[in-house]
Amino acid sequence: MIRFVMLIALGVMAASTIPEPIYAQTSPPSTEAPMTGIKPDRTVADKTTRQVMREKEAALKKKRTECRQQGKSQKVPLLKRQRFIHDCMSR
Repeated sequence: MIRFVMLIALGVMAASTIPEPIYAQTSPPSTEAPMTGIKPDRTVADKTTRQVMREKEAALKKKRTECRQQGKSQKVPLLKRQRFIHDCMSR
């Protein structure tokens, strides 16, 4: 038992002596400008398209909520409720 504890202690000490750059893969310093969150090859949809997308998502969310409430009111078992909601959404 003492040998096992000593082996663990030696392993921890050996692991703590390894320099940090080995653990993390660091990239070399870049001479380019820092990256931003927006990718230049992508475009943002125009205002009307975004509005249509928002309305469509809101309608789906409302229907999902109604299906979820319907499943609860019909007392569909919890494990079968996901399938019930899926079937209700496809109607």
